[in-house]
Amino acid sequence: MTESEWIAELIKDGYSNLLFCDAIAHEHDDEHAHDRDHKMIIFSGDVEITIGYQTVHLGIHDYFEIPRGTEHFVVVGAEGCRYLIAERL
Repeated sequence: MTESEWIAELIKDGYSNLLFCDAIAHEHDDEHAHDRDHKMIIFSGDVEITIGYQTVHLGIHDYFEIPRGTEHFVVVGAEGCRYLIAERL
């Protein structure tokens, strides 16, 4: 899907607060949780998301849902990454 098609689909599914991010290579965050459901969609590059002892690799056109309250962290791949984060109450 294109970025516009993803946006339409996310809004239809009740997501809001859409934020496009351009992350640099190897950028990462500390483990954290959100008070809303999140969906992350990859448009270029790749990331790894770790939840507990499970790590998932996401590349172009992959997406991942992170339920509210789920501790996780993200590491951006060697080429950087463009992705969309959407929140649902």
